[in-house]
Amino acid sequence: MPVYQPEHVEYTIVSGRIQIALGDGNLLPAYWAHPDIGDLFPGIVLVHDWWGLTDVERHLSSLFAQAGYYVIAPDLFDGKIATSPQEAYTLVEQLGAGGYPRVDTALQALETHARCNRHVAAVGLGLGGTLALQAALTRTDLEAAVVYYGFPQRFLGQFSRAKAPILALYGSNEPHVPVEIRAAFEAELAAGDLPHQFVTLEGAWRDFFNPTDSPRLMEYARQAWSHTLNFLERFLEGPRRRPEGA
Repeated sequence: MPVYQPEHVEYTIVSGRIQIALGDGNLLPAYWAHPDIGDLFPGIVLVHDWWGLTDVERHLSSLFAQAGYYVIAPDLFDGKIATSPQEAYTLVEQLGAGGYPRVDTALQALETHARCNRHVAAVGLGLGGTLALQAALTRTDLEAAVVYYGFPQRFLGQFSRAKAPILALYGSNEPHVPVEIRAAFEAELAAGDLPHQFVTLEGAWRDFFNPTDSPRLMEYARQAWSHTLNFLERFLEGPRRRPEGA
């Protein structure tokens, strides 16, 4: 998992489970984490991969909160966790087109929250990365999107119209997004008017933030985390960097 970044403030945080009201009257379960002080903070909606909302997303939520973000991680599968690719695929099929409306609702909840300063980003892993891309192409009030090994295929040809800067991170050995698709995605981001970034972690596969004792895999997590914090600090205002000389 990501290592401590000494140039950043590290806040004491509060975390737990919440429910977000959906437009149809149902409730969307979510995990939240935020600094335990009264300041206003930028917001992040963190969207899980096809396994469901796991300890990976909960730990990432806490790390973002420690770095000075108010984080909501919506549970798109209503508590279900996949233990095999077949189960994960079934959960994705059952979700259908319902994923993005849930992400959109979580973004709206953050933007109107009393503890958020209205600067909001979407961050997602795999399936969640795809939904973060959709948010960057759809919403006009999103400050940034961060995509960890998302699937850009159905959006190719649209990234010139992205409404928010996108940071896309992939391993050079990414197994599920073909290299030619990644190249086309990178080219579209480079040709766009916004300051997008495409980062390839040489030697990495995916699942950068899964728990591991391997120094090599931990280094991929550290690199991805560093790129993420640096990118978000460019576009989301908030008291997150340690003052000079401190």
